Amino acid sequence: MFKTIVILAIIAAACAMGVYFYHQNALQPTGRGIVQKNEAFYIAGYVSHKRAIDGQWSVLSIDSEISDGDSLKTAKGSSVDIKFGKDMKNIISASEDTSVEFKRIARAGDKNIDLKQGRLLSDLKELDSGSKFEVRTPTAVCGALGTSFETQASDDQTVLKVYEGRVHVKGVGIQSVFGKEVLVEEGSQTTINKSMSPETPVAISAEDMAGWREWKGDLPYRMFRTFYVFSDDNDFRNHYNPSGWLGDYDAIRRIIWEKNPHSGKDCLRFRYTGKTPQGAGWVGVYWQNPVNNWGDVEGGFDITGAKKLSFWARGEKGGETIVRFGIGSITGQYPDSAKAEISPIVLTKDWKEYVIDLKGKDLSCISGGFYWMTDKNSNPDGAVLYLDDIKYE
Repeated sequence: MFKTIVILAIIAAACAMGVYFYHQNALQPTGRGIVQKNEAFYIAGYVSHKRAIDGQWSVLSIDSEISDGDSLKTAKGSSVDIKFGKDMKNIISASEDTSVEFKRIARAGDKNIDLKQGRLLSDLKELDSGSKFEVRTPTAVCGALGTSFETQASDDQTVLKVYEGRVHVKGVGIQSVFGKEVLVEEGSQTTINKSMSPETPVAISAEDMAGWREWKGDLPYRMFRTFYVFSDDNDFRNHYNPSGWLGDYDAIRRIIWEKNPHSGKDCLRFRYTGKTPQGAGWVGVYWQNPVNNWGDVEGGFDITGAKKLSFWARGEKGGETIVRFGIGSITGQYPDSAKAEISPIVLTKDWKEYVIDLKGKDLSCISGGFYWMTDKNSNPDGAVLYLDDIKYE
């Protein structure tokens, strides 16, 4: 009897230890179990989102995260772009009339997507080391380690188009995978019919290649979000500091102004006295990153995708002349990648929006986020300038 009790005690202890170690290990993150950030960054039209956690359908919104097991459906004329994986450098885009389930997209490691119908574009830049990306359709399994391709699926057929890199594909039966795996090279496509092996790859049409390049070329614009130079004082969205004072800098006074801002709680007020303490006869203020950076250190932001910089300005009396407003133009060891400006501007007493066109500009590194300059000749008695809502769009 005693022996039986001892044995039962040992078994119970072993079970308890097993449960303990199970929970301890379950709580420890592993390289292939860490949840990575992903989000929908562009939506056109209407996209439905089914959450695996509760099975409920809702309308997908910008910046929504996709979890493992979630599903999406795009309506006619609709599409959605999602960035995911390491540093969110990988992109997938579901075109109109597409139904897709994300078997595994949030956790590190292999990514698995079920494309039930429709069209999916995949642009893979940086998967986790040793992992693969797999798109499964009703008739095929397409696997890649890092490439760019398109998958079109219906119940009876899959079309795989490889624009960059290489993709492995094989046909699937109702219950088993059969037929040999085919390697589809860059610039080629193949068709996989129901319960059949992939057909011999053929060249992608020039029209399809052009469409792919257009889609990739538009990505920076779809990914771009409003990027503020100044919104309100101490706003976390502000990215630059008005630290670069030029010319007769002692003739400039800056304060945060809470009366009659264009929006929010305040705006910026600059008073130029019209005096020449440094003997320059002109003044200017640069918004910089980092503070006081004239190209001596690495800094600035990549604002690729912005089409314009807009801002609101007014004068205290109206009639004040600002010789130029602009962005970029910082030189030195680490120069700005672009410059653009408008000039001259005669201010009104009421708020007015101004726009600097940035289309076609290389905005990959901008340390001088915004500036204004004026001179004594244009404003003999000085000038008062108000600025608000300075932002890249």
